[in-house]
Amino acid sequence: MGNKVIFITGSNGEMGRYLIEALNKEGSKNIIALDLEQKNNILNTKFIQGSILDTQLLDDINEKYEISEIYHLAAILSTKAENNPQLANDVNINGTKNIFELGQKQAIKQKKNILFFFPSSIAVYNLEENNNSKIKEEDYCSNPLTEYGKAKLICEDIGKRLDTTKTTFGIDFRAIRFPGIISATTLPTGGTSDYAPEMIHAAAQNKSYKCFVMNNRKLPFIVMPDAIDAIFKIMKISKKKLLKSAYNITSFSPSVEEFYNKTKEYFQNFNMTYSIDSKRQKIIDSWPSYVNDSAAQNDWGWKSKYDLSESYASYIVPHIKNKYNMEE
Repeated sequence: MGNKVIFITGSNGEMGRYLIEALNKEGSKNIIALDLEQKNNILNTKFIQGSILDTQLLDDINEKYEISEIYHLAAILSTKAENNPQLANDVNINGTKNIFELGQKQAIKQKKNILFFFPSSIAVYNLEENNNSKIKEEDYCSNPLTEYGKAKLICEDIGKRLDTTKTTFGIDFRAIRFPGIISATTLPTGGTSDYAPEMIHAAAQNKSYKCFVMNNRKLPFIVMPDAIDAIFKIMKISKKKLLKSAYNITSFSPSVEEFYNKTKEYFQNFNMTYSIDSKRQKIIDSWPSYVNDSAAQNDWGWKSKYDLSESYASYIVPHIKNKYNMEE
């Protein structure tokens, strides 16, 4: 592996593994992947075991490599962050600052701008009451309810201030405020929107599921292929066309009951009951049911490929049946 690389933190997460595989398919050969634990090796990837809080490790990476792009995916997710706010803020804020600093050092070292992708979240929003309008990037994002949302908004603001439009060489900061993301190949860990993928994975394994959120609640969602496609699109577009530092994207916003009914179409024996988690319900109630993604559509050509029905038919069901070795 040469010294010119793409650098990905949180590489073992749902998005990290899918992103690395997609980059490989796109022809990216030199990838440095950082995470706390080593899992299965991925082609054309050098794995480094360690933490984004380890500044000596990051200094070593800075000395050894020339980084062309940074995908900073490492984070403590929303539900886990509420249960351990001190750890979450250390990782989600201080860790992100460390990766920003790495990007700045690389920019100075190479005398060029370093592309920097940051996955933000609809957790930055805090609706005072259930609002069925489509929320724009400027709406309801001054006071997030959760530690996770607060950290995402803080890091968005830091990234915006550090962006290359303000300096000679620095980070070229680009962020997407993701809705809930459904992966058919990996199980979710610690997110508040996990009820949807948890439900689907339980059904595929012929297990019942206790849902922690009320049946009528809606959140915006996308499937993982759309999430990765959005990352590629925003990273490839000319900086001149980006009028925002952070963009909404979305695909569909079904209720919990609609998710259940759609899952039952493919897994007829699936049974779901409810055991409402008041803390997680409160978080979900603070998030929008719908977001407006017209800015992403207009500025960098975002368009979801999968609506709810197409997600199940073309992505979720075929992949999840393969994962659990089910007959078609």
